[in-house]
Amino acid sequence: MDQVGILGCGWLGTPLASALKARGWPVRVSRTSVQGVADLQAKGFDSFQILVTPNGIQGTLEFFNSLDQLIISLPPNRKAAAGFSEKIKALVQFLESKTTCRILFLSSISVYGQTGVFEESSDVFPETESAVALVNSEKILLKAREKVVIVRLGGLIGEDRNPIFQFQEKPISNPKGIINFIHQKDAIGGIIQLLNHSSLQGIYNLVSPHHPEREIFYKAMAKKYKLADPQFQGQDQIKKRWVNASKIQQLTDFEYQVDNLLI
Repeated sequence: MDQVGILGCGWLGTPLASALKARGWPVRVSRTSVQGVADLQAKGFDSFQILVTPNGIQGTLEFFNSLDQLIISLPPNRKAAAGFSEKIKALVQFLESKTTCRILFLSSISVYGQTGVFEESSDVFPETESAVALVNSEKILLKAREKVVIVRLGGLIGEDRNPIFQFQEKPISNPKGIINFIHQKDAIGGIIQLLNHSSLQGIYNLVSPHHPEREIFYKAMAKKYKLADPQFQGQDQIKKRWVNASKIQQLTDFEYQVDNLLI
């Protein structure tokens, strides 16, 4: 099994590390704080403190030794997204002298913009500072080396994570738009398939094939979690973004497990 590193082991990276470890993969994980590292160690992981900055990489750099594959799970901070691509540039420069490992960079479908039908070959239309930072970071990585996979994730949901909880005090916009989410289980399953197929490179979407209207989804989630009925904003123009994520199914053995997001 390849030695895998997960740089930024949070809500998605931690269960991903557990799934890989259960399958016999040697895994190293990292967080930025001493407490975060200690928490991962308490879970039985080989954990390291690593901080990626625009000026270089700090921490216990042995984390990068002899890695075969490196998963970069470092989402840009929405309040300070402008410097994110500089961090990725610094990381790439560091890796050039340290390792030739294959890179899987966890990006987002936000790079596509808000309206249209998109697949991996589509042009991107980033509309937020975070999305622009992700596009720039993708370009840096793809230009730097051949062995790179860009994983564009849909909105992440799971048993303990659902956007309905954020909308209890405010109305939901674009009710006739459609959902482009990915369940944690399928995000993990897709990433593992991409790790297994180490010859693959390029861009892969991970988005559930189930695309209910936002109004239908949020009403169902309010009922599921026994919350107050959600309120919706009126809209003059409907924004519909449909992201096709079947490429990974065509090139690997991956199949989506959560094919009904309303359950």
